[in-house]
Amino acid sequence: MSSAILPASARRRSNLPRWAALLALVLLVVIWGGMLLRESLPNGQTLLGQAVGSTGAAFLTPLALICAVGLWLRTAWGWWVSVIVFAWQGVSYALFLMVVLASGDVTGILTWLTGAILVVLVVLLLLPPTRNACLQR
Repeated sequence: MSSAILPASARRRSNLPRWAALLALVLLVVIWGGMLLRESLPNGQTLLGQAVGSTGAAFLTPLALICAVGLWLRTAWGWWVSVIVFAWQGVSYALFLMVVLASGDVTGILTWLTGAILVVLVVLLLLPPTRNACLQR
């Protein structure tokens, strides 16, 4: 077997952007599903805690769908838009979480799950294989 370096066209591109696209869709499912669960369960607010509201979800949904399509297709614009959208959402959620914790409001499974998904998504986007798969054509 030869240990020669493969040309750039023969190298396989990473699937990490597609995993990030799926994670963006999982985030939407968690946000919308959490809103429905909090409203339908008798003690939903106590069990699930605070999370993104309907206005935030309505704003984030089209952006996350656009990001998911761009990442799935491994486009440069998809990576850039995703980094901007999810980094902004991560900072926004961190500020929201600080207010919730400082005010003594209830935090629950949904509060921490949404934050964890955002952190994992931003880290996944910033990994070099994800960036390279989207920016190299």
